[in-house]
Amino acid sequence: MKARGRLGWWLLAVVVVVETVLVVGAFNPAPHTGGDNAGYVSLAHALLTTGSYTETFDPARPPHTKYPPVFPAVLAVLMALGARTWVALKTTAALSTVAAAAFAYLWALGRVGPWPALAVALLFGASSAVVYYSHWVLSDPLFLALTLAALWALDRDERHGAWLTFGVVAAGLAYFTRSAGLPLLAALFAWLAWGRRWRSVAVSAAVLAPPALVWWLRGRTAPGSYATEFWMVDPYQPSLGTVGVLGLVPRALENLSGYVLGHGPAGIVGTRGLWVSLLGVALVAFASYGWFRAARSRVGPAELFLPLYAGLILLWPTVWSGDRFALPLYPLVFLYGVVALRELSGRVPPLASSLGTAALVLALALPAAASWLRESGTSRACARAVAEGGPFACYGPRVGAFVSAAEWAAGALPEGSAVLSRKPRIFYALSGVPSRTFPFDADPGVLLAAAADARARYVLLDEWDGLAAAYVGGAVSGRPGAFCFVQAFGRPSAGGAQLLGILDVEAAGSVGPDGRVLIDACPPGYSAGGPATHSSTSSGRIPLLQGLDP
Repeated sequence: MKARGRLGWWLLAVVVVVETVLVVGAFNPAPHTGGDNAGYVSLAHALLTTGSYTETFDPARPPHTKYPPVFPAVLAVLMALGARTWVALKTTAALSTVAAAAFAYLWALGRVGPWPALAVALLFGASSAVVYYSHWVLSDPLFLALTLAALWALDRDERHGAWLTFGVVAAGLAYFTRSAGLPLLAALFAWLAWGRRWRSVAVSAAVLAPPALVWWLRGRTAPGSYATEFWMVDPYQPSLGTVGVLGLVPRALENLSGYVLGHGPAGIVGTRGLWVSLLGVALVAFASYGWFRAARSRVGPAELFLPLYAGLILLWPTVWSGDRFALPLYPLVFLYGVVALRELSGRVPPLASSLGTAALVLALALPAAASWLRESGTSRACARAVAEGGPFACYGPRVGAFVSAAEWAAGALPEGSAVLSRKPRIFYALSGVPSRTFPFDADPGVLLAAAADARARYVLLDEWDGLAAAYVGGAVSGRPGAFCFVQAFGRPSAGGAQLLGILDVEAAGSVGPDGRVLIDACPPGYSAGGPATHSSTSSGRIPLLQGLDP
């Protein structure tokens, strides 16, 4: 027994070392180009500087109601301790990923023993999506670590009776890290009720219900809350309307196909194709059988969490679907796959069982290893570009022009300015100038009304993607006299950007015979800056956090 215990700890050390190598080897120092990363930085900065949980990037500074506050609070602590760079903040994701692999092993250890638990943890830790999300400023790795810590602790509570507090706290923190943690809370209370542990139900509810109620009330009337967006056909296109209860059925079927045949297996092996879809079917079949066999002998929090969480991601809008939301299912799929293989091994010859198991493991491990090698190469190339040209240098001139515009705006625009832009949270993180997304409508009146509502005198016409050209460009072409020119960045039509002013009194702008829009330079008072220069340095410091230095 002692020898088995020592083996368990040695294998835990192996998991930690291997996962650390995987995370460090694929670490990318560049910021992510998605707005969520900068959004978390903005929320953490607001917590630290104003003591409020507000969207300071928005000119109206509304209370934030979408992302629960645990992850921004962790970032705020790092900032208080001196973190000022993207890389410093990314350590939360990297360390959380290693912790998630360790908790996956500890949880599986109590279920299937040391060596199968090692396989579960390593397959999970080497999965392409797990490694990919380990180097961005996102809450997913922390959510993963807390979820697996809760499952491990609650399993131990069944045998030792002293882990319930740890499990309840971890589950609560998981929920307040990502709203997708709601199934974990539901599984916790259902499990306690199943065991008729009414005192534990009451105590857990007394601890978790008050903050959950406060958070729910805070977001109840918010137009951008998850509850509101859940019923939309596409949260990014509100004009498409909403679905009813019956509309959830085709949505669930579409998501089921997407996760089984695409997002789920692709997030493990890092590629797509027919064989990956077949792998996805095999994984779901094995995991479903293993879950059924496990649930017949015992119903623990994991047995309840799996269908609840899977049901949640099948019901929400398909535009949200992706490997990012399949992450919490991977360790459960691997563990229940082990249970299924054990059950089936006694029904086939030993050689066939061993060969089948080895083939399945290799089908998962080898493509995942190849994906890690590709990711590592990409990260090394990006690191070289970042060292030479600044944090966003590996994304090319389109993103570079946007970054230059934001950094220039920091010192050139008058105090109290606001800008309509494609990526308002990134613009704010790089400039400290509040920003809001321009409306996805080419009607000049709509854009001008949005600018008035945001009290924004500027709009950025960039080439990040085609949206600014379609909507901002369309509005300027339709009413050129309402705009004036402030500053250009980069090369037009080759990744450039133009910062335009919005006039109080329309000028004599026009559209030339060749279709080119002709607008005048803005009058004095629109800027106090000089020529546009790219000021990013290889230090990777986040401009918004510069003011935190004494």
